[in-house]
Amino acid sequence: MIDAYTKAAIRELHQQIDLLYKKAKQRPTGMTCDICGMGDFQAKHALLKVKTPVAGYEKRDHLSPTLCFRHAGGWAHSHNVFNPLGLRHPTEVDLHFARYLAIQLKKECKNEETESD
Repeated sequence: MIDAYTKAAIRELHQQIDLLYKKAKQRPTGMTCDICGMGDFQAKHALLKVKTPVAGYEKRDHLSPTLCFRHAGGWAHSHNVFNPLGLRHPTEVDLHFARYLAIQLKKECKNEETESD
């Protein structure tokens, strides 16, 4: 049976571990999004948190693009519609990501054109 002193020591250790974990989770990775260039070092909130590996690249994480939370979410949606059962060949996933990237870059160009007008 565990006495009160041991329980208190365990609780204190748990609090220390929890604090270390939360600080590590908030620490910037220094990575930037391959699409928009934003990184979690600029983040005051979770929207710029950088994610890797992203959907479709879990088994090939060394090839995964680095995406911010916003673009990773858009890619995950697009990938899940394209590959709902995860049975597509990796080359097909890469080609679909290239298409997704082209669409995102086209959107960025349109945004820049409307801002300059």
